[in-house]
Amino acid sequence: MQHGLDAPSDEALAAYAARLEDDCYAWPSCYTGRFSVDDLPTHVEMFTWNDDRAGWIGDKSNFEVARDAIRTAADEGREDTSVSDEHVYECGGGSSAWDTAQLFVQVYEQICPLDCLGTHTEDCKPDCDPYEDECYGAECEGDCNGRRTYTAAFHEAVALAEFVKNDHPFLDEDDYYDQRREVFEKNLDEALEDVALHYPYDTDADHQSIVEHASERLWDLSDNEPDGYADWDDVRDAYDYGRGEHFLNLGREFMRNEIPGQLALMPA
Repeated sequence: MQHGLDAPSDEALAAYAARLEDDCYAWPSCYTGRFSVDDLPTHVEMFTWNDDRAGWIGDKSNFEVARDAIRTAADEGREDTSVSDEHVYECGGGSSAWDTAQLFVQVYEQICPLDCLGTHTEDCKPDCDPYEDECYGAECEGDCNGRRTYTAAFHEAVALAEFVKNDHPFLDEDDYYDQRREVFEKNLDEALEDVALHYPYDTDADHQSIVEHASERLWDLSDNEPDGYADWDDVRDAYDYGRGEHFLNLGREFMRNEIPGQLALMPA
């Protein structure tokens, strides 16, 4: 278990394990690659992200931090990654609304066979026949109904998911802010390049100086959007402020220079 995380409750483990019964959250399923109707789901979706959803940078950060922590938990005490390669399945790239990255984690150590009939208990009806539909996996208990153990990967995944749900939106706040800054820098550079096109007579040196004069206002914009978006109008306003400061400074420097036949102005 990752340092600082509480062990998940039995109720939480059971709630996430129940996703095996939902094709939207289970793997393999008809949505995620079931090759046969007889394939039983073994993994459940625990984390997702795509960049067309609000809060996607936080989702992506949590996805990547959780993936590494879950794989580490699965491989604890081993010299290879054979267990995590089996228990942790990642698909998709999350680069658009149609490509959602999904992290699936194996729930149980053992896979229950399709023909599991369970074990008779006191709750079974008199003369119970396990081959009868009314007694299949409902009134009889067996490996399919609570005797299997959860994987270490699933324990870790549920603990992480519960932490995000109940305690803090980010598993690693530093990672989140680093990723958000990286995205903002990219979007800001693109916006600045576009804004500069509106001043075709400014030189590259002018542009660099303008950005330097506007740097504080430009970076303040990063606090406005949790997903690193750089609003074009806000960038334009900050750039125009920096442009005004840039040319005002050039004017001051010009006036301070010596003019033939006159005394040079002293700096204030």
